[in-house]
Amino acid sequence: MEWAVLALALVLVLGLGLARALRDRRQRAAARRPERHRHRPGDPELTPEDEVELERELAAVEREGAHTLEALLDLRLRVLVSRRVPLRAIRPAPGPHTGRLAFADSTVLLARARRPGELYRLALTVPDHAIVIESWSHEEDGTVLRFVWPEDSAELLVIGLDQAD
Repeated sequence: MEWAVLALALVLVLGLGLARALRDRRQRAAARRPERHRHRPGDPELTPEDEVELERELAAVEREGAHTLEALLDLRLRVLVSRRVPLRAIRPAPGPHTGRLAFADSTVLLARARRPGELYRLALTVPDHAIVIESWSHEEDGTVLRFVWPEDSAELLVIGLDQAD
């Protein structure tokens, strides 16, 4: 029994020593790597004017990117409406009350219902009807799609383009 306790103690000591050696090795390797994007003592900090300019430039880049995404969405919507491409499925998407609208030409849009229950009603109707986008408009909330079928209609707010699964 004493040998077993001694063997266990030896294994524990060797294990702790190995773990410490590996930790020290990782710390030395991290110290040798060049550090980017980290504030070092002696580096100049941003002045308030620099921060304001940086915010202004980032906002300009965001506006430019939003315009490009909106133009791509408009192009895709024009094709869907002009060709009367039917909606084939509504799949779950990340986010509350959000769905992936899958069209017959493999276009996928992320959308959210404007009123509670609209996305659900549309999903229940898809298997029974060839539902197409009747129209779309740009509003304050974003791009709104209007779907119409014989019994009802629904308006969905487009979040953006998505990719087919």
